[in-house]
Amino acid sequence: MAVASVVLSAELPELDGSLRWSQLEAWAVAMRDEVPAVVLAAALEQAQDRLIDRVCGPRWLPVRDLPAPFACPGCGVMQDFGRKGRRSRPRRIDIAVGVVRLHLANVGCRACGRVFAPLLLMLDLSGRRRTDRLAVDLAELASQMSFARAAQVARSFGAPASTGRAHHAVADVAPLLDGIGAAELIDSGASAAVVILDGTGMRAGPRRLGIACNIALGLTARSGPRRRRRAHTVLLGVTIDQPWAAMGEQLAALDAPVIVVVDGEPAITRLAETTWPDTPIQRCWWHLPRALRWALYADKAPHPWANAKRAELAELLRRTAREHRTHSQALHSYDTFSASITGAHHHAATELLLGARDQVFTCLLPEVRRDLAWLGGPELGSGVLERVMRELNARTDIGGSRWSINGLRDLVTVQLARMTDHPAWRTLRQNTHPFSTISYKISTPKFNAC
Repeated sequence: MAVASVVLSAELPELDGSLRWSQLEAWAVAMRDEVPAVVLAAALEQAQDRLIDRVCGPRWLPVRDLPAPFACPGCGVMQDFGRKGRRSRPRRIDIAVGVVRLHLANVGCRACGRVFAPLLLMLDLSGRRRTDRLAVDLAELASQMSFARAAQVARSFGAPASTGRAHHAVADVAPLLDGIGAAELIDSGASAAVVILDGTGMRAGPRRLGIACNIALGLTARSGPRRRRRAHTVLLGVTIDQPWAAMGEQLAALDAPVIVVVDGEPAITRLAETTWPDTPIQRCWWHLPRALRWALYADKAPHPWANAKRAELAELLRRTAREHRTHSQALHSYDTFSASITGAHHHAATELLLGARDQVFTCLLPEVRRDLAWLGGPELGSGVLERVMRELNARTDIGGSRWSINGLRDLVTVQLARMTDHPAWRTLRQNTHPFSTISYKISTPKFNAC
């Protein structure tokens, strides 16, 4: 194990009353921004000198045919290299803690005459100006705030960043998350007992109403105290600017869940019925009263009466859950409510209620309750997915701006991977953020030491 020595000196004023803590803190902040990159550059240049001495021999006494731990990029040989001096211009590399400027030393291959910098080969930095760790950090910040704000936050911690670099980081990281949308549950034996399907509109593309972002989320477990239960989810599928049928390929590899939760959109229901023909479907209890209000609006029902009916349906669903009614009891109450709408001759609302009848109380079926008892009970709505989509909209729905479809796809990919802790995101983070295995020691001389 080689040792690199770096000496840090500072002109610290005497403690005579003129020195303030704010000055010392400013000094520490300046060191945080500059010292790590400088120390890394100095350590790498020392390692580079040792490497070239080992491969080419001493500076004034070259040795032929010495083996090397790298291969010539021209002909592939791994021995017999000669010194070719240093590059006059330092090589700039942006890393997570600042800007590293390396004075690279070249070697020449005596077999083919190729001249190159072995340090770049050994560290896999050929042709690169930014490390993967910096790109992942910038992309993670940019998925939570605007590109300009992400760059500002990164700069406050000493990382070289700009609005454009944050934007480019998202575009570079998104293709690395190739597992997104593949519906692969890599975790040990994890399976989605409940699948929730829903979509949201986003302001992107040339169309006035934007495009659709469709998401499939799986509920795998719940944990935490009774009133603060936390849902454990896994991202099963996502499509941007595509119909719901396009998600069929992503979901086809999954085992059939116990129940599928939908919002009532016909295309979503068809997808669930086609993908898992034998799986019961639950109509979301939040979307149904909302859809009833829109149906009554289409029927030109009086607004106060329509609002009262929506509240009545929502209360009926809450009372069903609160009073632990059976499936038949809940259907009886639902039919009584539907009769009040049918008697008022509101055709759109009547069609909605009749079409949803077989799916509203799927959660009360005895076999569904039994199969989901370990999960804490069946899912009554798409609230878990709604929270995810609210965060997506909070990041993408910026007043006055309109996304390109490719740019939106990259951002949504990174944000969903981070929010759901997707295996592809975890793997990328582990590869770019490993634990440090290099030990170091900071020693200070003792003043007036005996």
